[in-house]
Amino acid sequence: MADKLTTQKYWETYYEHSHANKQHIKTVCSYYNPIWDMFIKNQSDAKSLIEIGGFPGRYLAYLANRYKLKPTCLDYNSDLTQIEGSFKVMDVPDYHIIQEDFTTYKPQITYDYVMSNGFIEHFENYDAILDLHVDYMADQGRLMVMIPNMRGYVKFYKYLVDYKNLKVHNLKCMKLEVFKNFATRHNLAILHLDYYGGFPLGVHQKSNLMQKLIYKGHRLIFKYFANERLEKCPSKYFSSAIIGVFEKQ
Repeated sequence: MADKLTTQKYWETYYEHSHANKQHIKTVCSYYNPIWDMFIKNQSDAKSLIEIGGFPGRYLAYLANRYKLKPTCLDYNSDLTQIEGSFKVMDVPDYHIIQEDFTTYKPQITYDYVMSNGFIEHFENYDAILDLHVDYMADQGRLMVMIPNMRGYVKFYKYLVDYKNLKVHNLKCMKLEVFKNFATRHNLAILHLDYYGGFPLGVHQKSNLMQKLIYKGHRLIFKYFANERLEKCPSKYFSSAIIGVFEKQ
């Protein structure tokens, strides 16, 4: 069923350097505070949160700390030290780790909040993978899905300077219509669905001289001029992500 575009080894190598740094976690995760505040209804200590594909745990640890949630990380990565380290530096002593493959694992309980960040786009059968998320949602539970946007002009940029990374992403799922259809299939209320953020300048491979020049030119344009506009008016051609927040009826 899975039709994965990546492997376990790919992710263990991708995150081989530790991300368990408190200031780094806060810097990365606080960028999405407007979304988190929409996603989390209140700060009750009784609320549970699971992240699908949660390695290395920084978003999960950040939310658990910020909203006093009880976090669970589901990921098949064999290295637990980074996840445990993220919880430790964010002062989250009470957590659960499920070391399983999401595509075959059957949830034992449901959760008040379900989060999936940069996950479904690594599968050919993204609709089926997205559908599995609903099994984790409690009644009136919420689901937040965030994926990168690599269509539009972003695809052209990635093709020039970040091709290897582009090829392990399924661009077919990077449309709002995919998530509208998902909500319809499962009778979920759409609380938020839109593009988010500035232009994704990041490069995940070694660059030659021409690629470095292309990167620097785009960095100059977007970081110092265009991104301020994109933060206010997200674009399907230039913004870095698609974010959907859904509620079970």
